[in-house]
Amino acid sequence: MSASKTERLLNLLIALLERQRGYSKEELRSLIQPYREAATEEAFNRIFERDKEDLREMGVPVETFSEEAFFDADHAVKRYRIDRKAYRLPELAFTPEETAVLSLASRIWQQASLGSAAARAVRRLDVHGALSDGDSPIGIEPRLRTAEPAFDELLKALTGRYPVSFEYRAANNADTTTRHVEPWGLGNRFGHWYLSGFDTDRGGQRTFRLSRITSGIKKLSGDVSVPEEFTMRAALDALDPEREQGTARLLLRHGRAQSLRTSAVPASPKASVPEGWDEVQCPYSDVEILAEEVASHGATAVALEPAELVAAVVRRFQGALDAAARTPPSYTLPAAAASAGHKKTSSLDHLPRLLDLVSYISANPGAELGATAEKFGVSRAQLIKDLNLLFVCGTPGYGPDQLIEVHWDNDSIFIENAEEISSTVRMSLDEALSLVVGLQALETVPGVGERPALRSALSKLLDATGGEHGLHRSLAADFDARTTTAEVQALQDAVAAGETLRIEYLVSSRDEMTVREIDPLQVFAVNGHWYTEAWCHDKQAVRQFRADKIRGLERTGRTFQPPGGRSSEFPQSLFTPRETDQLAVLHLSPRLADLADQYNAERRCTLPDGSLIAELRLGTTAIIPQLVARHGGEVTVVEPPELAVTTREWLTAALAAYSEISKAGGLDS
Repeated sequence: MSASKTERLLNLLIALLERQRGYSKEELRSLIQPYREAATEEAFNRIFERDKEDLREMGVPVETFSEEAFFDADHAVKRYRIDRKAYRLPELAFTPEETAVLSLASRIWQQASLGSAAARAVRRLDVHGALSDGDSPIGIEPRLRTAEPAFDELLKALTGRYPVSFEYRAANNADTTTRHVEPWGLGNRFGHWYLSGFDTDRGGQRTFRLSRITSGIKKLSGDVSVPEEFTMRAALDALDPEREQGTARLLLRHGRAQSLRTSAVPASPKASVPEGWDEVQCPYSDVEILAEEVASHGATAVALEPAELVAAVVRRFQGALDAAARTPPSYTLPAAAASAGHKKTSSLDHLPRLLDLVSYISANPGAELGATAEKFGVSRAQLIKDLNLLFVCGTPGYGPDQLIEVHWDNDSIFIENAEEISSTVRMSLDEALSLVVGLQALETVPGVGERPALRSALSKLLDATGGEHGLHRSLAADFDARTTTAEVQALQDAVAAGETLRIEYLVSSRDEMTVREIDPLQVFAVNGHWYTEAWCHDKQAVRQFRADKIRGLERTGRTFQPPGGRSSEFPQSLFTPRETDQLAVLHLSPRLADLADQYNAERRCTLPDGSLIAELRLGTTAIIPQLVARHGGEVTVVEPPELAVTTREWLTAALAAYSEISKAGGLDS
């Protein structure tokens, strides 16, 4: 956002606060210089309407009202003002325990598009004096990501209450259809974001996974009315994958296919079991999901029943082999990973920061320049630019006694003549939602959701923001840990006590159970899974362990001290680069392009057909044949050539296992 626009918006805000009678559009044009300089009436109207909506989006309650006419023939004059009472953030005070959960709730969004809104919300509470010093650490760091391109536009549609349309890909094939939807809610579960709403084409409520939206979001005309009984959390509960639909029969190689054995039980064989194999049965809720898991084990797992499961697994192997036989596409990867570059400061960042800065200095006259810059997360030079901008803003008339005065002699900051904006501004809709939904998400976190401070902080925040008109019921996120609650709680306890644990851990890439002694350093959640970052005694290095792959856990009674000099920052990636890493270049179908984000692709390029070439850095390429098999032709190996050959041999052996079992009488021919 340019300094000139910030200046214009700030002067408009001060003018609308300055008098209860407000101003007409014509009066504002005569008062504020950039409006006077607009080339035409149409240009002025366009700028003014955009500025008005920008202020409203920031949470500023700009009112439009009509002044009574003096004569019958008069037309009422439309005027604008800001309700001072609605503008100000109500008095709030949080205990140290409540401050801790609020801080944690804001950090949930650090890797998501609501991250800046959450950071602004906490800063505003801090400036307001609502937070306590010395918040107590909780010892757990859950995170949400919003990598799906459709998220931001759908959030706007949800808060703006308007219908949308988009292209949507079916779950089990590549077919896409145009869907017309009235958005009711957005939610995250199992590491994925979902949209729930009324599908006008199908005439009923439907839920859509955002990663399957293949187009931009088109805004449609009309208004959306959300049923009073709707909650996004209930819509997420309906996605529960635990609903059992059937039982599958499998053959597993002795001592192999460990992940399938977790939910399997020995079966009563219907035919003689080939030597070296175990026959088991396991429940499933979705044939295609189970087919992915069985296929990922290659020649060490064979599906026997039901017939549709067998067909789904064989289809994946054959599809992957057919795709591998085709000539790879031509491509050119960029010389280096694309940089996000410098993110421009937006109107949702710069003006709110200035308002918070004025509130903070007004409440803390003489605040030190360097400490203030650090508090607001900006450089010393940027803070001075912000202070200089305040010099040219003030109440209408803009004379010497009406402009804001700022001094920072001896690095101590003082602000005068800023009474109109010295009070802390209320939170914007996205700021309030980020904290409210963050707190609600923490209710699903083992060891945190039961804390009384969580409920009391949420209650205070809802009271202060007016419940945001019920929108907090339309946005939800779950850190669903029902299958790993005991492990997550035990890991949290070990972090708090500094106790070494002995775990039995599944290494999926080797299909091997290992026994490790670990010193848990922190517990965190990302992409729908819980992890612990821990010192591994076996590897003599820090490693990350996924909670649902821990098959056994016991306390040792021994305590440890965390390694010196270690950062307590949340891991920005689940992958730690090492000298022994291997590179693999994959071709991903348009449907699976988001795999590049899941595997933190080093480089990527999009092909004309929408598919993607992605270069991955991996600790081992042993996982690549498993990944290729899961997706049956939608993921192929491009480089290195030897990995492509190894993958084809792995797939051929897996398909051959079905022929061998069929000949032995284990499969119906």
